[in-house]
Amino acid sequence: MKAADTILCISPDWRLRYDGNRLVVYKFSIEEVQWMSPSFRDAIALTLFDGHTDLQAITERFAKILCCPLDKAQKAMQEIVSAYLLSDLKILADTSTMTGREWITYEPAHLKLSGQTYQQKKRLDAPLSLLLMPWNSCDTDCIYCYAERKPVRRNEHLTVRRWKELIDEAAEAGIQIATFSGGDPMKHPGILSLIDRLISREFIFSMTTKAHVSLPFASRLLDMGFGQRDFQVSIDAWSDNLADHMVKRPGYKAIAVDSIRNLLRRGIRVRTNSVCTPLNLHDVPNLLMNLAKLGVRKSSIAVYGRSLFRHDDALFLSEEQIAWLRERVEAVRLQFPDYDIKFNGATIDYNAIPEEEKNRRWKERAHCSGGSSSMTICADGRIILCEQMPQEEQYSAGNVKTQGLIEVWNSERMKALAFPPKERFLGTVCEDCEEFDECHYDYGYCFRDALNAYGTVFGPPPNCPKAPESPRFA
Repeated sequence: MKAADTILCISPDWRLRYDGNRLVVYKFSIEEVQWMSPSFRDAIALTLFDGHTDLQAITERFAKILCCPLDKAQKAMQEIVSAYLLSDLKILADTSTMTGREWITYEPAHLKLSGQTYQQKKRLDAPLSLLLMPWNSCDTDCIYCYAERKPVRRNEHLTVRRWKELIDEAAEAGIQIATFSGGDPMKHPGILSLIDRLISREFIFSMTTKAHVSLPFASRLLDMGFGQRDFQVSIDAWSDNLADHMVKRPGYKAIAVDSIRNLLRRGIRVRTNSVCTPLNLHDVPNLLMNLAKLGVRKSSIAVYGRSLFRHDDALFLSEEQIAWLRERVEAVRLQFPDYDIKFNGATIDYNAIPEEEKNRRWKERAHCSGGSSSMTICADGRIILCEQMPQEEQYSAGNVKTQGLIEVWNSERMKALAFPPKERFLGTVCEDCEEFDECHYDYGYCFRDALNAYGTVFGPPPNCPKAPESPRFA
């Protein structure tokens, strides 16, 4: 147990949100999806940690709110501190370690919630994050592209005004996380207006592009308060010819490097993303070295993976190639210890994984956020559950041209897409699976990978131990 005079707060890495008659705790991150609904007891306690009151005083207040003896409250508080501070989650933080960081004080839960009607239900009343796809086209034609890039007529696009209204609707619903995708969002003629509205509404969001970022544009971002958010520039090789070939655009390497320099000159944090194939494999270490020298401090390297809309098996890396690259990435890390390099390197062939290992991975699988904690807004207002799904009516939950954001989220159509009834899975291994409800409602099954592997969303994802053979995914 921490000392009685310890002062705790909710870590800035986490947020609390009231979601109907319950409290939700979620990771305040564009990279990691993690959320939970604590018990009523824990909800009461968490909202008392204001970063100003010591643990002893909070425990005494906790006892009064719950009308319980002090010794019982102390025992409960020990359990809560252990679960939320001392565990790996680190939802609570000791303010003595928070130099230079700010935290939020929340309205106490006992003033907002009722223990009699408190619900730890599985679906949120509003999503935690949005994926924004305001523009489907690009200046590039990347050989590894996974985006559908469905053509949308100019007069069918959501207006800038409607996009700004949607950002406002999201903020009013307690949504504070967004990610841009597409197409290239920088090609949208009103992108600065959208960025400005997100900043004014205090969203964290990621911006990514292969378009040119001029010095005046970078200056506008700075003036808007882009601040400590990351701006991602994609570049796959340091060699001019290779970099240009990977995106099928002459002169792209020079464009990307100039964009990086312009952003850094204005004090905007830059991260890069690179996709590795056999074509650019041996140039990636050189790329990382030169990015580090430019001043980039965060990069992601992803190996090529299967996509729904264009695919080439020849772009897969072998295990030997991945091992070679992993060694070189580690060497760059050692040379530049303050350079954060994320390397997503692994072959994914579910048919080759031993049964025991496949079962272990299945139990430890990530939760799918599509339709359970996030949704995607397309350029024409269509709502889909995942950016990599086809933008077709059969996969659409509604359209925010004529519907409200939360109206679509809570619609029966959205729920039917995210959690299809078991009857839709007749003739598949899902039909009589005893884990069906857990798979769909607790974890969320990956309908994208099911469609990619078997041509239908009404079947198991290929990583399921009961799934039939599937094509290689990475």
